Amino acid sequence: MAMKTKRMEGAKQIFINNNSKIGVLMLHGFSSTPGQFKGLVDYLSGKGFNISAPLIAGHGTSLEDFVKTSPKEWTKSAMDAYLKLKNISEKVFIIGNSFGANLGFWLTRELNNEPAGIVTLGAPIFLRFHNFIKFRLFTYYRFIKHYKKSPRMRKTKRTNAIDEFSYPALPVKNIKEFIIFLEKETMPSLPKIKIPILIVSASVDPVVHPKSAEYIFQKIGSSKKEIFLFDSAEHDIVGWESAGIFPKIYEFIKGVEKSKN
Repeated sequence: MAMKTKRMEGAKQIFINNNSKIGVLMLHGFSSTPGQFKGLVDYLSGKGFNISAPLIAGHGTSLEDFVKTSPKEWTKSAMDAYLKLKNISEKVFIIGNSFGANLGFWLTRELNNEPAGIVTLGAPIFLRFHNFIKFRLFTYYRFIKHYKKSPRMRKTKRTNAIDEFSYPALPVKNIKEFIIFLEKETMPSLPKIKIPILIVSASVDPVVHPKSAEYIFQKIGSSKKEIFLFDSAEHDIVGWESAGIFPKIYEFIKGVEKSKN
């Protein structure tokens, strides 16, 4: 009998049916799990929305599982979760944390702007030391399989929580696919995205370059768009709960709904 794959803390998929007309799809970050959304899930489900926070393929178990996946499996996970949530919701808003935002952009393009709106949390277009990372990936990183996350990438006041919800290292193969996805999928798609967007970014994100938020704002095809910058030196949403982001997201969703009624 095959052994059951052990899952990390926080790797359980979240699906809440509150019999609402509005569903909120939460897409977690690269190498992370739905557990990073726990606070936001509690907050928005408490407001009565239907909630889905799926586990993206290859995440939440082991690096061996992760390296077997590619953007094809990651985007399929996002699409399957969207369609499941749409079955019980008239309208679906997407919230993407870090790379989850890039998956959200992909979904919006593929669905021809069907989602009601999108919220991006620390969405990457450019990474800190982006060109240097690319150089290393396609030169001497060819000779190693895994890249251990640096203190810069793991900088947070809640290190233990981050450890529970994400891999401590990344397969070099997947990092390359991540970078290519940003350049070949996300960047060309932005002008095609027309739905309302709230772009949330930390003022001193240790992972994503701050020019990413401005790039999205300038290139996105949406007429209703807003940047919300807040004072933080953390990348992960686990450390953002007290920054006024949750009410801001709720106000955005209700504002979009009000403008369409």
